[in-house]
Formats: sequence, structure tokens, C-alpha cells
Amino acid sequence: MPEIRSEPLPATSSIPFTQQFAFVDGLNSHQGPARKKTRSFVTKQHYRKKRLDMGKKGTGDVRQPSETEILDFRSPVRGQAFVWDSNDEQRRSERSLDSGLFKRLGEGRVDPFDSYPIPATRDVHELVDHYSFVIPSLVHKHWSRAVRRPRSCWDLLKLYRSDEVPFLGMLHHAAHHLARLRGLDMTVQSIEFKQRSLVAVNKSLRRKNGPCNNSILLGVGLLANAERLWGDRDVARLHWGALKRLLIERGGFSALKGEPILHTKIVWSFIALSWPAQDGNPAYANEFTQVLDRPYEISSISSSGFEQSCEELIEFLKLRKMQVLKNLPSTAQQQGRYRACRWRTTTFKDGTSIFAALKQGETGYESPDKRRAVEHCRMACLIYLNLIIAEYGDLSEATEDYLRGLRQISDDENDDSSLTAEHLLWTLLSLSQDGGHYERVGKLCRLTGVLKNLGHEIWMEIGQALRIFLQFPEDNKGLTDILIGWARHPQEFSRLVTRACTKQQTGHDLGENKAIVYSASCSEDCQICPLKPDSY
Repeated sequence: MPEIRSEPLPATSSIPFTQQFAFVDGLNSHQGPARKKTRSFVTKQHYRKKRLDMGKKGTGDVRQPSETEILDFRSPVRGQAFVWDSNDEQRRSERSLDSGLFKRLGEGRVDPFDSYPIPATRDVHELVDHYSFVIPSLVHKHWSRAVRRPRSCWDLLKLYRSDEVPFLGMLHHAAHHLARLRGLDMTVQSIEFKQRSLVAVNKSLRRKNGPCNNSILLGVGLLANAERLWGDRDVARLHWGALKRLLIERGGFSALKGEPILHTKIVWSFIALSWPAQDGNPAYANEFTQVLDRPYEISSISSSGFEQSCEELIEFLKLRKMQVLKNLPSTAQQQGRYRACRWRTTTFKDGTSIFAALKQGETGYESPDKRRAVEHCRMACLIYLNLIIAEYGDLSEATEDYLRGLRQISDDENDDSSLTAEHLLWTLLSLSQDGGHYERVGKLCRLTGVLKNLGHEIWMEIGQALRIFLQFPEDNKGLTDILIGWARHPQEFSRLVTRACTKQQTGHDLGENKAIVYSASCSEDCQICPLKPDSY
């Protein structure tokens, strides 16, 4: 017999086999998590193949199930055989789908939110993934841990996908962010979704009859924010003026009480990105109904609201100063009570994540608008936390409970993101939904609106004072500088109110040059810019 020699197989023939079945080695792994993960993957692939094989015909050909039948199969249940429901006509009729469903779902791609309000193209999927996964992954150090917990961006995604207008605005933001990561000012993708977003908003405004709905508010707000961050500042001012008018017609921030995520988004944008303006603040109380009668005379009805907000800020600062001085531990009993309030005395100390977010420092942004947005968020956090403590009391049990919950969120070991002023403000706005939350947020917006009109020096002084009020010193050493310069604040506010009244009497709010610059629309067919009031 001829000798049979076994020759080794070519190395190239084993590569596909190795690549395809290398994961099987995980079945023999001594590490429990790795073995469990591998077995889960193999089982899933087995049942996926079984579903396809169930449709085989007698000839051996594999029958491709229809779109309706794809959604009719059931997953296997322990102790039961696999059931195929293709013959159940009643069930199929109940679950009948329109012909364009799979196109909207992206040709079989899994959509955790059931569908998108627009056809899901490759660009749409890329931008949705960028918004919901890539951007959060830039914030969190260990994304594999952070992905297990729901994030605020996913809550916003569910809000945006409710209508075409905000969904396109979200894609517009994601396209700009993606372009900047690539080192580009804009791309064809960002231009396309900007135009689509503008078209959708203008179409909705033409159909508007009465106060606008949530979709229009979100769409105009997203366009204004995008122009502020990446586009034309003049166009951003026009769009922000239109958004303020739409909000006032709707009833101000108080009209958004039933929509907590929408309320948080609009208020956060107003605080962080809106320009200083004495008129058209959606947080002014009891003046919204007059706008419907005189829609283009917001300045004449909101000047009193600005004056009241100035007085409100003065009273608030005086109250906090008296509360802190009153609670300084000067006796043994007061010192014991001071030490018993663990969270009040340690939450804002140096070294905590909250202190780092509230501390004055370099923002890391080159854009002056982004640096200014961080400063606005930091000041708003200082005001809101002082409002909470002023309402509950410095050494009260309610304050302890609130700060305990806030520390648990900020120091959560599963949340490894660096807490910034922007994230802290979002947390504060969305954390509490008690009876006085919305009134407290309205006051926050009014006080922040006044501070935006002040000079840099007094802005820094008030910020430092609010920061020391939160740190709650054991003696008056930290309060000395504040108490010395405190007398200047009322005069500054009085001067500001006097100037506001003078402007109202003369009718000069923005000046002739600025009025000419901002009187034009961003385009011929824009329905947003004409909505701006004369003063915004």
C-alpha cells in the first residue's frame, strides 16, 4: 500500500475557523463572569438560528418570514417548546403594521424607543448614537459602569423623539458636536440638519393658532442654543427673543409644571445661555395675560417685574446674612447643635465634589460664550442652594435630609463623572419636585436675571458671599470682608433700578445701532425672528 502522509493544512485555512469560534474557549474559562457571558452569547445565537430554521420547507429551502411574522414569534420559555404564531390570523391582524414601519426602524435595527418621528437613515442612527452614547462617554471615565444607569441625555432623547421638530433640533446639535470633534466648524451633515430643523419649526409656526405647544418651544430653544454655541450670535439673539415671547404667551415657566423634563431643559437653557435683558423674563409673575393684548410691548409691562426682582434680590441677600450671623455657634449649646448637623457642616467644605463645582476657577473653555455659560450655572447653583437653606433653615432636619440626598447623588460610586457647575444645576433643577419647587425655580430665574445685568466686580462679590453662606463658618472670620463691603450693594441695585426707570421713560432700550442690527431676520422665510419683541 502506498504510504499515506499527513500534511499540515495551510495556515490560511485555519484563520477563518479561529476567528469564528475563538469565543468557544470562554466556555472552559475558570473565571465565572467570562464563562457566563460566553454561554449567554452562545445560547442567544442558538435560538436566533432556531428561529430561522423553523421556517424551513420540505425542500430544504429557508422561507423568509414576512414583516408581520417577524414580530409574531415568541421567545422560548423554560419547560415549553418554541411556538411559531404565523398561522394565528387573529393575532397577526391585531399586530398588523404599516408598510413603512421597518424603514422608520432602520431596516431591522433595534430602536429602544419603538420608533423615530422621521425615517431612520444611516445619518440619523449615527447622530442618535452620538448623542445618547458618545457624548455621555466623554463625560464618564468608565463607560462600562456608567452605561448601566439611565442618564439625563436619555430622558431628553425620549422627550425629543415625541415630535419631528425637537428631534431634528437634537440631531442638529449632535451634528455640530460631531463636526467639532473632527476639528471642523461645520459639515454637510450639520448644514443639512440645521436646514431641516429650520423648515420644521417654520412650518409649525405657520400652523400655530394660539399659544405654542411643547414641540415648538423645544425646537426654537434648540435652534437658539445651537446658534449661541456654534453659529451667529446676532441670529441667536433673535431666536432667544422669539423664545421668550413664546414662553410668555404660553404663561411663563409656571405653565410647564406638568412637564418636569421640559421645564428643566427650558429653565437650564434660559439660565446658562440667554443674554442679560431687563425685559421679557418668563419668570416675572402675574404679567403674562397682558402680552396677548399687547404682544409687541413687553418692555412696558415687564419693567415693574424687573424692579421687583431687584428688590427681591436685596431682601434675599439681607435674609441670608442675618440667618448666618444668627446661627454662628457662640455658646456651648449652639456648638453642640452645630456639630450635630453633619451634612450641613460638611457638604460644602473644601475637598467635596460639590465644593469643586461651586468653586470659582478656570472653566477650560476657549469660547467666551461657553465660559459665560459655566459662570451663569455656578451662580445659579449658589442661589438655589441658598434659597433651599433659607427656606428650610440652616440647622433644620429638612436641610439635613435634602443635603444627604444631594451628597448621595454627587458622591455615588457608580457615577464617575466629574461634577461640573452645568451638571450640578441640572441635578438641582430636576432633583426636587415638591410643592414649592417651581416657585423656587421661578425666583431663581428672576434673581439670576438681575445679576446678569450687574458689573463683574459686584458679580464676584455676591458669588463669594453666597459661597461663604453655604460653607457656614464657625466664626465670623470668613464674613468680615463681606460685612465690610456689604453696604455698597443696595446702592448698586438702586442705581440699576433708576437706570431701568430712565430707559423706560425715554424709550431707549437697546440704542439706535443695536436696534438696526437686530431688526432683520436671519432669512427671508424665517417665522421665528419676527416674533421677537422690541426689547429682549
